[in-house]
Amino acid sequence: MVYIKQIDLTNFKSFGGTTHVPLTPEFTVVSGPNGSGKSNILDALLFCLGISSSKGMRADRLPDLVNQNQATRKGTVEASVTVTFDLNSEFPLAPDGTPANVVDAAAIAEIGQGADEWSVTRRLRVTPSGGYTSNYYINGDASTLGELHEKLSQLRIYPEGYNVVLQGDVTSIISMNLRERREIIDELAGVAAFDRKIEQAKRKFEAMQEREDQCRIVERELVAQRDKLADDRIKAEKYQALKAEQLEKQTWERVLQWQQVRSQTVRLREQIEAGDRERINLKEQLASLADLIARETEKLDALNAQVKALGEDEAIELQTRLARYEADGERVTQRCQELETAIADAETRRTQLQAEIDRDRAQIDVFASEQTQLETEIDRQQTIREVAAANLEQQRETASELAATADAWVREQVQLRRQADELQAQIAPQQTERAQIQERLSQSDRQFTDLDATRDRLTVELATARRQRATIARERDAAQQSHQQLETEANNAERDLQVQQETRSRLLDEQRDKQRRLDKLEARVQAMQEASGSHTTQLLLKSGIDGICGLVAQLGRVENEFRVALETAAGGRLGQLVVEDDLVAATAIRLLKERRAGRATFLPLNKIRSPQINLNPEIKRAPGFIDLALDLIDCEPRYDNIFAYVFGSTVVFDSLSNARLVLGRARIVTLEGELLEASGAMTGGASQHKSQLRFGEAGAGEPQEVRDLRDRLGQIAAVLDRGEVAIAEGAIRVKETARALMEATQTTRDLDRDIDRADRDLDSLQTQLDRA
Repeated sequence: MVYIKQIDLTNFKSFGGTTHVPLTPEFTVVSGPNGSGKSNILDALLFCLGISSSKGMRADRLPDLVNQNQATRKGTVEASVTVTFDLNSEFPLAPDGTPANVVDAAAIAEIGQGADEWSVTRRLRVTPSGGYTSNYYINGDASTLGELHEKLSQLRIYPEGYNVVLQGDVTSIISMNLRERREIIDELAGVAAFDRKIEQAKRKFEAMQEREDQCRIVERELVAQRDKLADDRIKAEKYQALKAEQLEKQTWERVLQWQQVRSQTVRLREQIEAGDRERINLKEQLASLADLIARETEKLDALNAQVKALGEDEAIELQTRLARYEADGERVTQRCQELETAIADAETRRTQLQAEIDRDRAQIDVFASEQTQLETEIDRQQTIREVAAANLEQQRETASELAATADAWVREQVQLRRQADELQAQIAPQQTERAQIQERLSQSDRQFTDLDATRDRLTVELATARRQRATIARERDAAQQSHQQLETEANNAERDLQVQQETRSRLLDEQRDKQRRLDKLEARVQAMQEASGSHTTQLLLKSGIDGICGLVAQLGRVENEFRVALETAAGGRLGQLVVEDDLVAATAIRLLKERRAGRATFLPLNKIRSPQINLNPEIKRAPGFIDLALDLIDCEPRYDNIFAYVFGSTVVFDSLSNARLVLGRARIVTLEGELLEASGAMTGGASQHKSQLRFGEAGAGEPQEVRDLRDRLGQIAAVLDRGEVAIAEGAIRVKETARALMEATQTTRDLDRDIDRADRDLDSLQTQLDRA
């Protein structure tokens, strides 16, 4: 175990200059009179090791620890204390030969680093302006208070421990209960340090649990958001796939529509041509039937004329033939009507087909522009074909001219026909490829259009998202500013509450001290009143009986020089009551009997008689004679008989030695309070208690100190009441600010998450825009 080898004090409190205080391994006792600075050595130890505040060292501020002779200088002054520990002490060994305290051995080896001594120094530098700096040094190297306490804790020296027992600690240890003593034992054994570490670990664990709960809440939110975004991603991918498929289907739909319209156009043209041919045939049939009707009508007219000219048989035959011709005419007419109806239907159908043809032509015009390039290629191939046809025609002419060589020309014509077919076969794929290229161009144009629209939409969404993020950022900045303001208000509220609580504690301590002092004074006053009868006197004075003048001590005044002598001479008669007459005295006695309030002696002015005072002239001439005690009293003339009764012929001498010269001749009292009776009895010595009654003070009420204490207690009570109200309001304010601070913190976190979400949305939109 280490011990303190030496303490060096420089300009510390009562130690001016440098003082070395050596300490031995055994008990070291520092003795001396009060005020010699014994306790300052202990304060120096507390100051150097930093295990107490300035209040614990009986100083209001650290600069008050500097020696007063040095503090009066105008320059910078410095006070320092160095504590030297001896590390070269022997450790007790266990039965197996190992150190009994391995922890202390390891700690000493780590701290000392092989050295025999370990020193700690604290320097306090005070500037002329009143500012100060305090620095710690370990073996001459600068250190901090935390590092010093960490090394001291390895040696089991704690600020809250009992390595240093201050004034009053022994009394508190004796008066404390078993649990508190067990705490001291745990502190000395080092168990309390582990308990504090366990409590600290529990607090950290609770904080980590709270943090873990918060993180789990955030994790659940993030997981939910992730799942939602995953669903959105799947929906978006499905939407993109469906949109691409839709575009492809629309493209094929347009191609199929174009093919369908084209085939329908061909079919309609064929139907129109067939309708035209049928209409022409029907017109021709109608014309032939009209001619036939005209001829048959002429025949009928001729037959009618013949019937008229012929006889009855011929008329009947002609009538029969006429009926047959009329039936044929009706059939022809009905056939004509049917043909006309068919023509009208064909015309209506032709009109409808023409309208459809116009619509199809409008669609064909749309596709006509697509055929321009291919038609150019067709024209070029047609030109080649025309050239080939011209050659073929030339060959045909040559073949007609050269009949002998017809077969050769026929073969050449067949070959040319084959070449023309091959050229036509070459043109057909090019036309198909042209249609496909045109379709791809159209699809590309549509895709570009869609991409432009998408880019415009993404640009708008990006600008909107940026504006939203800027708005959220402004809200976040405002929330952070509000949070800082609330945090400042919370700190101010806590600081004000702490100040109010410290003020309340200080006032409560002062109130307890003042109350104890007041209780002691009241008990003392009550004891004095009971001993002197003033309690009975106060009862009589407050009873309302007329004619009570007061106590003897109240009615006379003396100089301080003769106060002790006269109060000693008067003795118990100072507490007797002076009344106007004996009737008042009798009334007061009856009241005391009724109240059972004690006894009292009354001096009625109408009955009291002064004794005969015969003073020996030799006494007046004796050395040390001052005067008659009666002549040293200042009172109203009506009370002269009273004080003559109290003092009689008592004389006052300056000292006991002079009074002894005339002992037995008169009743004598000295200035120091010795009383010499005429009978020769002598009273004197050291009095344990002062006189309970004094001239000019008896019955005057409470002492001034009691009244001052009552006033101060009243002031403290009023301040405490206001302080309680302020503390309650401060607590409410702290709670409100704490709640507002938590809400502001949550708002700031929500806005931070919104900003992060907005940043991710901005990055996503920017990525989509870059892809577009």
